[in-house]
Order: sequence, then structure tokens, then C-alpha cells
Amino acid sequence: ERERARRRAQNSDGDSGADGDGDSNEDGGDDPAGTEDTIIVGGGGGDSSSSSSSLFRPMRIRFETAALEDQRNALNGAQIDFIENDVLPEMGRFWSDTLSVVPVRDRLYISAAELANRQYCGDSEFTRVPPEHIAEGVRDADLVLYVSGRPSARFCGPSTLAVAVACNFDQFDRPTAGAVNFCLDQIETEEDGTAKPSIVQDFIDVAIHEAAHVMGMSSNSYRFFWDPATGQPRTDRNFKSTTVTCVDGVQRTLQLPDETTMKFFVATNGQRYASIVTEKVRTVARNQFDCQTLMGAQLENQPTGAQSCTGDHWDERLFYPEALSGVISPTTNIISPLTLALMEDSGWYQANYSTTSVSPWGHGAGCDFIQRPCLVQATDPSTGEIKPVVPDYGRDYFCAEATGRGCSPAHTHKMACTVIDYSLFYPQRLPDPQFQYFAEASEGGPRQADYCPVYGSTYAGLRPEKLDCRDPDNLDILNFYSEDYTKKSMCFETSSDEGRCYIAQCIKSDFVLKVNIRGEYHTCERDFQELSVKVGSGAIAMTLTCPRLSSACPDMFCPANCAGRGECVFDDVVNGTKRPRCRCFDPSDTSPGCSDSLVGGGNYLEDDTTLESVLEEGFFEPLIAVFVDHPDTWTTASWGWAAGLFIIFLMMILCICSSFWPDRNKYKGRRNRGRGRDGRRSGGRDR
Repeated sequence: ERERARRRAQNSDGDSGADGDGDSNEDGGDDPAGTEDTIIVGGGGGDSSSSSSSLFRPMRIRFETAALEDQRNALNGAQIDFIENDVLPEMGRFWSDTLSVVPVRDRLYISAAELANRQYCGDSEFTRVPPEHIAEGVRDADLVLYVSGRPSARFCGPSTLAVAVACNFDQFDRPTAGAVNFCLDQIETEEDGTAKPSIVQDFIDVAIHEAAHVMGMSSNSYRFFWDPATGQPRTDRNFKSTTVTCVDGVQRTLQLPDETTMKFFVATNGQRYASIVTEKVRTVARNQFDCQTLMGAQLENQPTGAQSCTGDHWDERLFYPEALSGVISPTTNIISPLTLALMEDSGWYQANYSTTSVSPWGHGAGCDFIQRPCLVQATDPSTGEIKPVVPDYGRDYFCAEATGRGCSPAHTHKMACTVIDYSLFYPQRLPDPQFQYFAEASEGGPRQADYCPVYGSTYAGLRPEKLDCRDPDNLDILNFYSEDYTKKSMCFETSSDEGRCYIAQCIKSDFVLKVNIRGEYHTCERDFQELSVKVGSGAIAMTLTCPRLSSACPDMFCPANCAGRGECVFDDVVNGTKRPRCRCFDPSDTSPGCSDSLVGGGNYLEDDTTLESVLEEGFFEPLIAVFVDHPDTWTTASWGWAAGLFIIFLMMILCICSSFWPDRNKYKGRRNRGRGRDGRRSGGRDR
């Protein structure tokens, strides 16, 4: 603490840290960090010509990869190249585009007092900080990330992709340096050293996730938050230890953030949990679920470390598939406005909400989705058996049968219901009593989701990318259900006992979702509306269930959950039609999303005048038409199939008839068999 106070005093004198004037001193000296093991992303932080109306500039991120290079060998070179060339630049660009800070003036100095053993960032198994970063500082950087790839058993378990921790802070407690350690053994590359697009995106998502932990999404950081409205610390810096019952039920004595930042609650099922209750976080959470009585955004119930009192992630059950929840989704990982609201409420950042997406999970589902069980018990009318079912407020999100197949939360993939038998694991850890939904006490969904079953598993031995509705290569040649796999396709629940992929488009003017099946658009006007459709060239009758509109078309609702600066009025009515809108807290703000950073538009069409007419036949659909449609309606392809079948039919008739015809060569061979070549009888064996 004495070293931090000394460093803060030094920084406030202009040697380092955040500086209000935003100037950058280009002194022309040697760059102490300008080595081949350095990657720089972002810029503009020190532009003295920029307007003084804002002190914030896009964050400049610098990657130090010397420790990663030290791990390079013949076996992991492709993985290291993948991290350096594909992952880090994309992660850096995302956060540089998303967050702005009061820029560091001149050089960012690393304090040895905050390093492990005064030389390692975070841990001795991570990166040893170059001495010049301590003595001479790092130019043109607001955040330095020390990247390593140590295969440590302490940090790289069988399901861990990466870990991260902050290790230096400025005079306002903003993290200015951190360590990110990638578990290289978890990276799957092809023989040529490249990775599949799905693997690339997964690790970019992981890197974005880990950097967020460094920047403030961490139980270690919450008590250091500042209030951007007052410019004062949210928690008194005369930290006092408090004995508290943590989310795992264990009492611990530790320093906690003020209750205006994080507060403990007890759910109706008796589960203790903690929520971030800062202003923008609370507002975004309320707008996400359409629950204006919500006190904040819940953190996970599983402490991140052995000595943690709360988790470092958003609760998986409430915020799946948020990128800052505890488990990476196999299909879609979304940086939602909630995470940016937390960054802004720290007092260290200003956020660009245009880089976020409104999460489909629980969007507009109401307070019951948060406060009531994900599954309830009901009697099966056909058998009289009591079994778990998904209540109305949980439809489109949860599932109740291990054999069930449906759609991913964002309706991009076909997925199976995740029900796990925990008795098969050793050591056994069965679902807690308050989270038991099945007759078998050992069964439940993912632990991080409070054992709620979700559509999060693959099936039929397929990888997630093979179940992606947006990939044309996934179309089955036996396309009996007339599916379409295109960039505009979505997954829909159907009576075929499996999710099906069809072209779909959100239409804002009518506030509907249109689905194209066999060239004809069908309209989803309300949640869970059932549409009777014909597939397989009209030979198969099927029922398609419309999804919840707020999940399938979240961009048509309040942009970025009103960026934490207004209330989303879900039931607002314009000209007799429901039109959710943001009611900004600032009466003079008339922007759609209560934020200047938001750019108009989204994944929808303003009206249906630009809908594309799509009529693409599957390979076998013209063949099916030959048997079920009148010849007057046959296409050229159907006539081709008919001609081919006719030729095959004739060939089969000829083959059958030819089997009854006499074989003249057979009798001729018998007459000649008794003579040799010279006319004498041959005593040799016939050949």
C-alpha cells in the first residue's frame, strides 16, 4: 500500500498513469518495448488536437509475447503462430474499438511492487516483466498484456482454455497491465498449421473474455471501482475486513466492495447469490429481462477460486450465452451491453455500444424467468406420470428431455438438450437439492447453469459447426424437410422432433418474423404461433413453431438495452401496434438507444418490400414431385427424373425378359467340346 501511494503520487506528477490533458509526448527516444515480441493495437490516445470536451480516447493495447515465444518448440509452433497472428490482433481491435480511457501520457511505467516476486505479472509461471518496462516504461500504451503459454497443471486443466489476471494499476486503480496464459494443448490445428474458422472464433471469444477479466470483470476489482458521476471511489479506501456468508455457503473474512457496488441476496429456493447493483448494470439487466424491479445483475454461484466469495462471471443460468459467463458456448458467444455497462460503472472507461449485441437469452421474458424455477413438475395427461416440463416463461430457453432436440439460444444451430447423469463422474457431486428437477437425483443440466437443462449439446457425432444453419455445406443431400442453409437461415422448432433450418427475416415495420419454406413466406405474428407447412415437395405435413420474437429478433427491440441510460418500454404502442422503445433518463436525449455511440440498424429489414424470393429445390425434391404432383406442375428437373425412371424401368423389363431367352452359345459349346484342335478326341481337361 505504501508503494502504491508513492506510485500514485509519482503518477499524479506526470511520470505515468492516466493524465487529463490527453497529450502524447513523442520524444523520439528508443522504444523500450519495441521488440519483435510486441504487438500494438489501437491508437489516437495522445492526439493533442482533439477536442477538450472529452478526456477519453480509444484504448491502446500492447501485447508482450516474449514468454509465449520462450515456449515455442517443434510441436507447438503452429499454436503459438495462431495466437499471435489470428487471436491477439482481433481481440485487441475489439477492445480498442469498444472502450476508451483517459490515456496514459508519454510512458506507462510498470510498478515492481505489484508484481509477484517483484518481477512476474500475476504469477511466477506467467510472464517475467522486462526490466525496461519498470525502469523506462512502455510508450503508446494504456494497457499492456503479457501473453504466455505455460502448460501449468495449476492453471491448465482438462477444460481450461486460458486464464488471466491484472497485475498493475494506475492512480485511479484502473488496471494498466495483466497476464493472459493460453493453454496451448487445447488448440486444435490442421496439418498445415491453420485452424478451422469455428476454432478461430472460439479462441478470439476466449481472448476477449480473458482481457475483460484483466480490465475489471473480476471479484478482485469491484472494490476499486470509482463512481463516474461523482469522481469518487465507490468503496471507502480504508478497507475493512468483514465476515460474510459467501455464495457457496462458506463463511469467510475478507474485504468486500460497498453495497452500492455489489450486494448479497437469497433466492426463493434458498440459494445465496451476489449481484452487481451499480446504476448502468442494474438498468441494462432490467431492460434485458423486462423486469424493472430487478436489483442488479447476478454473478455466478460458483466461486472462481478456492478463496473466492463470489464468482468472476455473470450467472450462466441467467446470462447464457454471454461471453463473460463462466462457460464458452458451443454456438454463440455474445458481448452484451451488460458487460460494457460494468466497464462504464467502474469509472475507468467509456463504451461504444455499437460493438455489442443484445443477448437473446431471457430477452423480454419477464421477472418470472429470473425468480422462478427453470423447470416445474406437471402430470402427463396420457400416462399420469409426474415429470419436469418447461414453463411458458422458460420456453425457447430451457428443455426437459435428454432426448430432446431443438435450437441454440440465438437460433443459429440445431442442438440437443443437455441433461447430464452426474453419478457417472468421480468424485460424485450430485445437483444440490434446490436445483433437482428430475426424478433421478443424479440428473441435471450444466452445473454452471444451476443444473437447468439447455439446448447446448451436439448430436449424431457432429461438431457444432456441422449443425450451423448458416453454413450451406451442411445441407443434407436427402433434404426431405426442404431445409435451407444460408447466411439468412435460422433454426426453428418443428413437429419433426428436431430443429429445422429455414431462411428467415425480421421485419420491423410489421414487427413480425417471416419464414421462407419452399419459396413461400410464412409470417410469425406472435410468440410460439404454430404454422402448418408442407415440406418435401409438399408430400410431408409439418408444424413449425414460431420462436419468441424478442429472442429471434432482439435488434428490433430497444437498441443495446438502452445503453444503461434509459428504460426499455416493451409494451409501448404506436398506431395500435406494439413497438418497444427506449425512454431515456435524459429528457433531451431523443436517440433510439440513449447513446451517441450507437449506430442505427440491425439484423432486420425496415419493411418486407426488399424480401428476396427464394425457390431452391433440394436434389430429390423434383423426384418426389414425380410421385405426388400432377404432371402439369412438374419442373424441368421433375421431367428429367421421370425420363430417367422410365429408362430404368425399360432396362429392368429387358433384363427380366432376357433371363428367359435361350442361350445359343451354350449349346454351340456343347457340340464342339468333344474335339481337339487337330480333329482328334482330346484326352485333356476342358479349360
